[in-house]
Amino acid sequence: MRILFCSDALTIDGVTSYILNVGAALKRAGHEVAVLGRWAGSGFQARYRHEGFTVISCPSVSVGNMYFDFRAKHFRPDVIMTDPRRSFPLAVRIKKLTGAPVITYFLDPVEKTDRPGRDIPSLVKYSDVFTAFERNILAQLHELNAPTPIVKMTRPLDVFFAPSELPERENFSILCFGRLSRYKTPGIFHMLDNINIIREKIPDFTINILGGGGWRLYKLKYFAHTVNRKMGRKCLNIIGAQDNPRSWIERANVVFASATSAMEAAYSQRPVIAMCSGYFGRVAPKNLNEAVNSYFSERYADKDFSGLLDDLFSIYDSYNDSEFVNSLREVSCMLGREFSERETVRAFNELCSLVSKGAAFSFLNHAPA
Repeated sequence: MRILFCSDALTIDGVTSYILNVGAALKRAGHEVAVLGRWAGSGFQARYRHEGFTVISCPSVSVGNMYFDFRAKHFRPDVIMTDPRRSFPLAVRIKKLTGAPVITYFLDPVEKTDRPGRDIPSLVKYSDVFTAFERNILAQLHELNAPTPIVKMTRPLDVFFAPSELPERENFSILCFGRLSRYKTPGIFHMLDNINIIREKIPDFTINILGGGGWRLYKLKYFAHTVNRKMGRKCLNIIGAQDNPRSWIERANVVFASATSAMEAAYSQRPVIAMCSGYFGRVAPKNLNEAVNSYFSERYADKDFSGLLDDLFSIYDSYNDSEFVNSLREVSCMLGREFSERETVRAFNELCSLVSKGAAFSFLNHAPA
């Protein structure tokens, strides 16, 4: 089957990461995968090509253009996959050109918008199947009472990540992983405000901050220069955006993250403290379901970060305990059962079955008597 993913711009973000992971799983299942979107600087293009994707991209002021039309028609997609936001009008445009059905995947809560072509009536009218994996988003889709079929499809964690043994506690590496937006950085700044307390408890610590973020990236680089000079050593590193964070996760002793970044770290058997604009805290087997439902603090509203240092120090103190290591393995196993390549492919096959039935139903309804 030929699958065409539509993307607004091929930068490093949640949508393009989803395309990489899901697309790689489907490619390995024997499908042909292409990604279409505007060129906007460095992103996942190289990794897409490495996985065997066809990459259709060019500089463009608008989301769609005649070049995209030509290449999409030449690719002849059997299905089009898109998020419901900026790339959705592009997917509709290609659907009209090729006749391919549209699978719309929701990575964020259903948003009512008046933007032409991205409003809920348009999503319902032009989508052949809705898909999501978060329980609350699936509930929102059902509340639309639309005729569009809804299927749960998780993104696979085991395509590019794998559980690995913890590094030694010496030279304790703290990884903050995620986009450096105003929404995702309150916990990082809380940590940096208390960096002297961290030094007292963990003298050999290093904080690595991984992620892109415009002017905040440069602000943090300047702050790091000041902190490192005061500390007399390089203990704060601002890494910037990386298209493959696996090695950074494997070297980390603890990971502060939210959403998919937190899931990838937890699946890799690293201790995870989930935080975003709100604070969830240390992820463990007993609260994993709650962590998943909050998308590892991405949807969490608690603004109190006062427990952050206690959670960090509890991980440091119990780092070599067998109970601690076993809890990391249990979290990894629990995530691996649901967010696996096999489950993604199974759900995609279900989606395709629904699309095929819908096409047959439409043909029968419109066939001449």
